[in-house]
Amino acid sequence: MGVHEIVMVAIERLRAHSANANVMSREMLEKLKAHLREGGRYEPLVVRPHPEEAGAYQLINGHHRKLALEALGHTHAACLVWSLSDAQTLMLLATINRLSGRDSAGRRLKLLEESQANFAGEVERLAALVPEDAETLAALGRREVSLPRAAPVLEEMPEAFTVFLKRADKQHLLAALKRTHADAAQALLLWAEKMV
Repeated sequence: MGVHEIVMVAIERLRAHSANANVMSREMLEKLKAHLREGGRYEPLVVRPHPEEAGAYQLINGHHRKLALEALGHTHAACLVWSLSDAQTLMLLATINRLSGRDSAGRRLKLLEESQANFAGEVERLAALVPEDAETLAALGRREVSLPRAAPVLEEMPEAFTVFLKRADKQHLLAALKRTHADAAQALLLWAEKMV
């Protein structure tokens, strides 16, 4: 079997790895189940042949997807089967669930707006599938997303308004604002408010 070949494996043959440190809240697991129920699509689980149990597979990535599929009555899961040493397995367990990007706030907002339009205003149905709750999505639909009225102290701005910038970009922006505005924090607040 090729390194990127997807194989259907009986869920009863999948074993959680005891070193898995990734946890998911009950609420997020319910959303994952709702997503699988709604669309039926999911990223394949990553497994290796179990080192001690013939015919079984050890989960590297996909512990929660396996639980959700099992709870929904699926008998098989799409898996990538990798041949890995114990050391390689531990390294992947330490990294594969941790090395990921973050959403850009503006792009996330646009994505949620477009998703909400596709759900014809069914906020509860969309909220069952995404991390955001129904109240947040409803506020978004009413355009009630707002910024704080009071500007933060300039020294706090790297964490307050520039959280999505790279560190060097934050320092450059703050230096420029200090040179050009009497109240740089208020200037940034007003600019950010126009962007919403």
